[in-house]
Amino acid sequence: MVARHPFHLCKSIVALSVFSVFNPVQAQQLDEVEVISTTPLPGGAMPVEKAPFSVKKVEALEQNTDRESISRSLFRGINGVQVTDNQGNPYQSDVTYRGFSVTPLLGTPPGLSVYVDGVRQNETFGDVVRFDAIPQSALKEVTVLPGTMPQFGLNSLGGAIVMQTKSGRDFQGTQLDAELGDFGRTRFGVQKGWVDEPTKRDFYVNFNSFNEDGWRVLSPSSVMQLFGKMGVATDDSLTNFSLSLYESDLNGNGVVPRSFYEENRAQSYTYFDNTQNTGGQFAVDFTRYLQSGAELTANAYYRSSKSTTFNGDGNENEDYRYGVAEFEPDRAAVEGNLGPGTYNVTCSAPASTAYAPGTVTFDENDPAARDPDSADCPGANNRGVLNQDVVGLGLQYALAPMGAHKVLVGTQLEFGKSDFRRSYALGVFNNDRTVRELYAPIEQVNVEANNRQFGVYAQDMWTLNDKTTLLLGGRYNHASVKTTDRLSPVLINAEGEASPGLNNDYTYQRFNPSVGISYQTAVRSTWYASAGTSNRVPTPVELACSDPEFPCLLPNAMAADPFLEQVITTTVEGGYRTRWASGSNQYGFSFNVFRANNKNDILFVTDGAGSGGFFQNYGKTRRQGVELDFDWEMSVWNFGASYQYLDATFQTPARLASEGNSSAVDLNGDPAVEGGFIQVQPGNKIPGLAEHNVKLSMGYKASNATTLFVDMQAQSEQYARGNENNQHQAGVVNIPGEGPVEFKDNGRVPGFAVFNLGVNHALNKNLTLIARLNNVFDREYFNGAVLGGNIFDRNGALVENEDDITYESFLAPGTPRNAWVGVSLRF
Repeated sequence: MVARHPFHLCKSIVALSVFSVFNPVQAQQLDEVEVISTTPLPGGAMPVEKAPFSVKKVEALEQNTDRESISRSLFRGINGVQVTDNQGNPYQSDVTYRGFSVTPLLGTPPGLSVYVDGVRQNETFGDVVRFDAIPQSALKEVTVLPGTMPQFGLNSLGGAIVMQTKSGRDFQGTQLDAELGDFGRTRFGVQKGWVDEPTKRDFYVNFNSFNEDGWRVLSPSSVMQLFGKMGVATDDSLTNFSLSLYESDLNGNGVVPRSFYEENRAQSYTYFDNTQNTGGQFAVDFTRYLQSGAELTANAYYRSSKSTTFNGDGNENEDYRYGVAEFEPDRAAVEGNLGPGTYNVTCSAPASTAYAPGTVTFDENDPAARDPDSADCPGANNRGVLNQDVVGLGLQYALAPMGAHKVLVGTQLEFGKSDFRRSYALGVFNNDRTVRELYAPIEQVNVEANNRQFGVYAQDMWTLNDKTTLLLGGRYNHASVKTTDRLSPVLINAEGEASPGLNNDYTYQRFNPSVGISYQTAVRSTWYASAGTSNRVPTPVELACSDPEFPCLLPNAMAADPFLEQVITTTVEGGYRTRWASGSNQYGFSFNVFRANNKNDILFVTDGAGSGGFFQNYGKTRRQGVELDFDWEMSVWNFGASYQYLDATFQTPARLASEGNSSAVDLNGDPAVEGGFIQVQPGNKIPGLAEHNVKLSMGYKASNATTLFVDMQAQSEQYARGNENNQHQAGVVNIPGEGPVEFKDNGRVPGFAVFNLGVNHALNKNLTLIARLNNVFDREYFNGAVLGGNIFDRNGALVENEDDITYESFLAPGTPRNAWVGVSLRF
């Protein structure tokens, strides 16, 4: 059930529409000068036609017309953006641009930075970004910049997502929005903006609420957001104060085995996978316009958050302190009856008296089974609590134009403190595959992390002549990551050796340069090229599991944290963009090629002896490709098309863990299912990334009151995670000592195309009706997959021995057909 809190007063939310095709009547005129910011703080404004890199910019509409989560909005509106919904929750999706990801969950390698009003949103512990914390319907515009812009600091390997919120001057009046839809979905939102001219102050307030039962079994979620902003203007300055609060209760039940999906596409593997987030941010920014033409900008912010997770999973814990071992089906006493009130398996206690039973009693039929090496407990409830506090400052000075040069310098400073605890509690599976705890939780992680980031950057926009612009830039980054281990007793390995613990302080520094040039052949036609480097430092999560002597099962356990090198990305790109008009028609076209080479990538590597492993600097990976965009705007019609080819490959040989890969071998080179590894070779495709992505859109203004539109997103097949060597095949493999083992899938995720329809109808100038139909043809598709072993049979009962484990793909199913209707009142 979704937790009920005082903040949950309303039942819905209104999200942002950033897909400009949904409002074809507001086409941009060719004589308008569109600008973008090339630095984290305002003052680095640059006309788009002079930008020496690709520009992906979308603006919020005066009236919101789409109510997806922000990740879905980006997916629909920007070429090259993929959304991998592995968790099955719209607020927990991985957003990937050119093969680099930003995610709200720990574990995915971060590669994009995110800014809102000049405030960095990447959290201090794992560089994650909580999309449920961003006031979506309060956004004014979103810009995606490529990885050739190191001015945006750490973690901008693939680029930066820059968001700007509305103010009381941008949005004046009051708007109420409400909707009802499939899967118990309800939303409500209110936003109001006004200007007090006598005091030159403007105010903007935005409240959003969202509730749904979820389309999958046991997957209710709720999100609440409150955002307020006040601007104070004088003749030569502008100051903005903003406050953002949020609270969410999200159930994303993850991937599901193919065999389960075929029985019921809405079910999950185990339950629950719950995340509860609360937090807030206060920020102030100040801009002073000097008489000389110079501009001084500063900001300061404080952000605090708490994230609590609860995951019911199969028991994969190997805790040698208490004799806890990973579940092995052939050592369990399976019950035949799975009626109400019964459990799949008896659960023997570890021998250690330090692991005390909980308040729930159970019948232990075989006292002799109390063996320190037993693996009888099939389930575990894993809990995590993460508290984070971030304080940041920024200062930027844009000098007055000096002839052909526009120079600026800036600095950013951020301090982050995080406290992470994780525990597990062994138990048994109920017949609905939830876990009933039989023992008290045992703490496995207790770490405090302190991060410090300091950056200094500079930029020169040099106008060589009326057609040619040179953009020079660079940033020096200095970062430290300090971890303090508070776990007691400390972890030990299989030989009884104690972990040295998480007590280290590492420092990283690097200067990243960039250069770009643009040449205008006409007013709106530009050729361009650019190159730059960016870097990211290892996160505390990666450092906490980087010791080969103490492999761990992330995110369940963390041991020592040996030094890891920082990741460095070099990006080059070039292309052409143009806009032109013919009569009342307007056209746009762009072509772009890019290549990004990663050095010292961080991957999870097997220890060669089990399913454990550790993080290690890998070597090199590459992401390169081509992007094409075309749009055509007429008086009543609007068409858009985009295509991206992405070639994402490993460039260095490596041995990686991969349970469930048919080509996995042990240290002797013999086939192995568990404890095996695969050999990745240069040229192997990186899993989870589709080579081909196509987006089409069409809008039609049927009358002054009615607008119709349709859009389509399609992508080609991709490799499942666990198939990094691209060699997994369906079939039977003879495993020495175990016999024949069948693998059900080929380790690939099929491509798909999904269509969506919508209509807006204005009853009058104040009231608009809205309707949407998503996944019109109810296409069954998958966002991604991972290889693994299924310890349940088709009836949901635990298998009796390891020979009955089914090795198959665990799928991330896409949302089935769904519809919703809404109303928007503006006055």
